[in-house]
Amino acid sequence: MNTSLLAQALLFDASELPRIKRTLERPEFAKFWAASKEADLADDLKFLTNEIKLNEPVKDLGRACNILSRCACVHLITGEASQLSIAKIALDRILAYKRWDWVLEDGTETVGAMRNGMTLTTVVLALDWLGEHIGEEQRAAVDKFIGEEAAPAAQRAVFGMTYHAQVKGWTMDPEAIGFHRVDVSRWPEILDKINLRIIATSGLASSAAYLKGRHPDAAQWAEEAQASLRLFASREQPDATFPEGIGYWSFTYTYYCLCLELLHRSYDQDNRGILDFPAMARYVQGATVPAHGDFTDCLNVSDSNTTAGGEALAWIGRQFRDTTSNYLISLPGTVRQDNPTSFWAAIWFDETVPARRAADTPLDRFIVPGIVISRSGWEISDSVLSLRTGEPENHEHADRNSLIFFSNGERLITDPLKASYNPPESKWQLRLLPAHSAVLIDGQGHIYHHGEEGTNASTACAVLQDYRTGRDWMIAVSDAADAYQRADLPAQQVQRTVIYLKPEVVIILDRVKLSEPRSMQARFQVFNDDGKGEVAICEHGFKVTRPHATLHASVATLQTRTIEIGHLPVEDEEEKYPFAEISCPESNHHEILTFATAAPTGGTHGTLSCEHSESGWHIQGSHGGRVIDFTINTETEIPQILL
Repeated sequence: MNTSLLAQALLFDASELPRIKRTLERPEFAKFWAASKEADLADDLKFLTNEIKLNEPVKDLGRACNILSRCACVHLITGEASQLSIAKIALDRILAYKRWDWVLEDGTETVGAMRNGMTLTTVVLALDWLGEHIGEEQRAAVDKFIGEEAAPAAQRAVFGMTYHAQVKGWTMDPEAIGFHRVDVSRWPEILDKINLRIIATSGLASSAAYLKGRHPDAAQWAEEAQASLRLFASREQPDATFPEGIGYWSFTYTYYCLCLELLHRSYDQDNRGILDFPAMARYVQGATVPAHGDFTDCLNVSDSNTTAGGEALAWIGRQFRDTTSNYLISLPGTVRQDNPTSFWAAIWFDETVPARRAADTPLDRFIVPGIVISRSGWEISDSVLSLRTGEPENHEHADRNSLIFFSNGERLITDPLKASYNPPESKWQLRLLPAHSAVLIDGQGHIYHHGEEGTNASTACAVLQDYRTGRDWMIAVSDAADAYQRADLPAQQVQRTVIYLKPEVVIILDRVKLSEPRSMQARFQVFNDDGKGEVAICEHGFKVTRPHATLHASVATLQTRTIEIGHLPVEDEEEKYPFAEISCPESNHHEILTFATAAPTGGTHGTLSCEHSESGWHIQGSHGGRVIDFTINTETEIPQILL
């Protein structure tokens, strides 16, 4: 361990290194630390010397930064000379870039809205950790690049996001490669309120801390960074949830917490009370799902498809002695083994804070931008359901009225994960409604965009018409007719009623009314990313099989229907995305009732049946020891449910 190396002590003092080393040896950090120490340095060297493209600021610059950060932290802890050698080469390669981003203002000036902030933090922290091992010439080159290029780029981005009307026009760098080109002219407005404001702000905070007392604008950068953090905080949700989803909360607040630390330690700006951070940890807990082994899965919302990493949680745990944060860090997979910023989690983790799951996190919740969440509990034997209704949001998919259902540690009804950000790629279709567990009209979904401006919000909306909860049940009714109308479909009503009888019974009534006859389909996607998901037609419906659980679904309709098994036509992965589709022929009025039971593998499914009358549906039966007998009255616009 090299206790004399820290150049500026930006995040911790040299006296804290023994504690950090002890943290890295804990079970929560073991996989990360082993992966960091055992990384293939020969492959790193090959990439840095022969393969890196200095006009590719997305994957190549990102990989170079990861190498620099990883090698710097491993060298700091172990003193291995080979790590230092690779770190220096990575730093040289990063400094060889003309700019650290691919957005320009007025065609010439770099806007540090994307990669710039992350690169700045990587370089600044690496120089701190490498300390005296970085020579004067290389350090002077860093000072010059940050002072003349990277910091002004960060300042330009934050200013543009704050004062849209004063921007001289944003475009994409014509010399840069490695990304799909989109129209960024509205990005100052679009990026203003989303995660990328904080990424840009981290560039300002890092520059201010690194060049404090050595650059005439450093103090001004610190003030502007603080103002940006406060502006972002003023727009956050009162309940501490995050509209872009849990994965983007983690990304955003990893860098938000970094900014707070840098500005507090370097400029004595203390903004730790600006937000209810412990409440955020409970939000993270509410998005987790019981899993077998790896807890990185979550109730995914559009592009947000993994639960939070350990960085922000560790900071919250330390600053507020928050036991929920440390409990979440204890879950396998929270500390990502392939992400160098997990070292920040090791820096901030406080082993003296107990790890306890919050007992007051509600089982039923409705959160912005329109997510109904209902769970039976927190154990592997429990179940959790979500319904997407509500408003547009950044990084969203065409997913209104879509449903996700986990039970016994398995995704039994899912939305596909890891959709492409680039419209030309086949996996772009995973963003569209046919790839979700939702309703189609004549095989078409509701409104979405074509990625003209990136992965920003569409204009699709759904309205939550009814939402009620009880001790062991939840009812939600959502209508998405407006979203389908915007796709030029003759929708008067596209209403989904979800009745969740905890823990293992889900009843879904889809009602569609049209101004002209059209066919209707209801799709249920099956998770098969690991090749272990199956769906098959069975009597009266379909059956989903996963290693640890099964789902049996029966179907009833007003008119004739067919049930088919299909696959999303994703290039080179045709068998990866199976679904069950219920289809009804042309009519002005459709109703599809899907009633499903879940059970652990080897468990017994009960029997449910239904009858239809002029007034609606009557469902009865039993499952898991629970007697089920209730009616859905469909004579009114919003169904009346009598449990």
